[in-house]
Amino acid sequence: MAYDPNFTEQFFINRHDADFMGRLKPGSLLRFAQQLATDQNTKLGFTNDFYVEHQLAYLLARQTLVFSRVPVIDETLTMTTVPEQSKHAVNKRLTLVNDEQGNEVACVDSRWVLVDAATRHILRHGSPLLEPHWNADVARTLDQTIPKAQTTAALAPRHADYLLCDLNGHINNCAYADLACASVPLDTVRQAPIRRLSIVYHREVPLGEMLSLASGTAENGWYTVGTKAGGDAAFEAWCCV
Repeated sequence: MAYDPNFTEQFFINRHDADFMGRLKPGSLLRFAQQLATDQNTKLGFTNDFYVEHQLAYLLARQTLVFSRVPVIDETLTMTTVPEQSKHAVNKRLTLVNDEQGNEVACVDSRWVLVDAATRHILRHGSPLLEPHWNADVARTLDQTIPKAQTTAALAPRHADYLLCDLNGHINNCAYADLACASVPLDTVRQAPIRRLSIVYHREVPLGEMLSLASGTAENGWYTVGTKAGGDAAFEAWCCV
C-alpha cells in the first residue's frame, strides 16, 4: 500500500538508543514512532495548543512491536506513520520501519482512543476535526495478545520519577517497554535480541507514585505486570526473543 510520503522521516540509531550489545532497544524504536506521530500532528496543525483548545486527548491503549531484523548502532531507519480513522472507538496507527536497503525491519501497531479531556469520556466516533486526515482503512494488523504467566516473582519497585515521566506528568508509554525488557534475563539477551513486545496500558502512574513490578515466564517469553498502590494494574507486557 502507498502512503503519504510527507509522514515519513529518518532516524539515526545513536549509542544511547542501543542495548549493551549495540542493538536497537524496543523502547527506543517506540520513542522514534512516538516522535514521528507527533511530527505528523504538528505538520497538520494539531499541536498541543490545538488539543488543549478543543479539549481533546489521545490515550494509548495498547501496542505491539515486531522486529523482522533488529537494527544496530549507526544505522539510519526510514519510518512511515499510518493512522487509521476511528473504528469502534479505536484509532489504529501503524509505523513501518525500513533499513537503508529498503527492507522492512520492524512494524509497530498501536491502538489509541480519543477522549474529551475535561470529562475523560471516550469519543466513540472520533472528532470531525481529525478523522478526515487519517486513512479510511489500514488492513494490516499485529497480534495484540499478551500471554500471562501462571506465577510471577516480585521485581524491585519503581517510583514514577524524573527518569520515567514525561511532560504529561506520568510515566511515558515507552518507559513501560524499558521496564518490561529489563525483566528478560541478561544471559538470554546476550544470546539473542528481543524481537517482539506487546503492552497494554490500563492506568496512568502520575509523577511521584510508586509502581510495583512482577514478572514470570509465559509462552516462550516474559510477562511483566506493573501495579499501582492499592492493587490496580497500570500495565501488562509480554516480550520474547
